[in-house]
Amino acid sequence: MTSHAQIATGVTAQTAEDWRMAPDTPKLVHYGRLARRNPVGFLALIVVVLFVLLGSVQWVAHDVFDTAVTPYEPEKISASEQLEGPSFDHPFGTNVKGQDMLSRILAGARISFLVGLMAVTLGFVPGAILGIASGYFQRWVDYVIQRTGEAWTAFPVLFLYLALITAFGQGLKIIALVIIVSSIFGGSRVLRAVALVTKHADYIEASRTIGATEMRILFRHVVPNVMPIIIVGISTVFATSVLVESTLSFLGIGVQPGTPSWGIDLSAGQQFASYYPHLVIFPGIAISLVVLGFNLLGDTLRDILDPRLRGSI
Repeated sequence: MTSHAQIATGVTAQTAEDWRMAPDTPKLVHYGRLARRNPVGFLALIVVVLFVLLGSVQWVAHDVFDTAVTPYEPEKISASEQLEGPSFDHPFGTNVKGQDMLSRILAGARISFLVGLMAVTLGFVPGAILGIASGYFQRWVDYVIQRTGEAWTAFPVLFLYLALITAFGQGLKIIALVIIVSSIFGGSRVLRAVALVTKHADYIEASRTIGATEMRILFRHVVPNVMPIIIVGISTVFATSVLVESTLSFLGIGVQPGTPSWGIDLSAGQQFASYYPHLVIFPGIAISLVVLGFNLLGDTLRDILDPRLRGSI
């Protein structure tokens, strides 16, 4: 009869075989298998890729060529086309100013993309580096980084933002600045805890015993093991940044009024939503899809990249 040990060994071997495919297996086949096993994550990847492509195209078109890649000029007012429902000429309808909603939503992806991109590249990633260094080296490095983060946390972020827009006016740069600084210290605290736990693992002590240098241990063992947390953090920060920018613009303290922004369009359409629901449906769907897409993609990548979770997906 087959023993429990043999059954467990067989399951382990099967799991290892599923994840460690033959060296000559095409990459496309491997990625196809991952997509079949994670259909929700694959759909989230499609949403994120489309959003990134759309946002980057709108960014380049607006800031480099001073134009907009949209069916209509997103800020052009047309008194003869106010509050039209979805049609062939205007698939998402028009707003109270006669502006094409599809064009504004496409152009609004630029603001959300830029805020998320700056929050990740200038905020979370440097914060993750500081957090790993803080947890691994500790001592004065840990003291300086963490005390600075605590000082920032003690100061109300909303008050700082209101003070900045009072002094310099509303705009994308002010929003991005506050989100970037918040992302730096938020990311450092999370990664510090993970790096601190990883530093005291048995395999780290074993590597140090056989003569591995501290820098080799850091880059060879610590960083790869915290990478799933970093990936999830990147997706979370991007999604949170999009949501924060939309919320501030919805409240009227975000980007300049009239700028194509999902939050501004959602706010402008709320008073007419009972009779013209398309004014809030389409901006709301855009925000929801992007935020949900980044969150689901981060969770899926964490499950794929974390060796401890591979047997569960």
